Amino acid sequence: MKVVITGCGRVGAQLAEMLSLDGHDVVVIDRDSASFRRLSKTYAGEVVEGIAFDEETLRKAGVEEAHAFGSATNFDNTNLMSAEVAKHVFGVPKVVARLFNPDKEETFQALGMDYVCGTEVVAYEILGKIIAPTVHVGGTCCNNTLNIVEFACPPKWVDRKVDWAEEAMGFKAAFLEREGEAVLCDRKTRFRDGDQITALISPRKRQRLERYLKSNGRR
Repeated sequence: MKVVITGCGRVGAQLAEMLSLDGHDVVVIDRDSASFRRLSKTYAGEVVEGIAFDEETLRKAGVEEAHAFGSATNFDNTNLMSAEVAKHVFGVPKVVARLFNPDKEETFQALGMDYVCGTEVVAYEILGKIIAPTVHVGGTCCNNTLNIVEFACPPKWVDRKVDWAEEAMGFKAAFLEREGEAVLCDRKTRFRDGDQITALISPRKRQRLERYLKSNGRR
């Protein structure tokens, strides 16, 4: 697979090396040639000096033949612009942008951009090591508009129907883990003590769910 990466900082360089070691055809773009020194001797790909969102630079990097594109510079606007060019001008099938400032999340979502917010990821990792999380975020989907979460069934939900909790808390249950087995949910499914719930939920409603669970489900 051919992959073009913009930004040869710590994240971009590590990503490039990981893809290269995995046997992919990788090209890294950076406006500062000194940044390429971060690449170790194990890197077998190419480098291109230039502006991340410049079309000629991207063509030189082979973006027209790329299967995937990752914008990993230290600047949100640059990441968004280069990702937009790769996606809409060159039609790269898979485009992912790095996001620093969570306040810009809505902009990325409105433009339908797939992204990873490092600030939020690191914050949740640290939080999880300090305080045992009530809701474990296992990933995202639908252009990061939904979180895939896992959490234990609160005592107050036992014997209640799953669709009651879905409506009350704004999530969609995918399945329950019950005594080591997966239970698919339908309108008749009721929670039992010890159930682990895997569900889809928006980031905003996830925060509400976390507050509810931390209050021990007193509502």
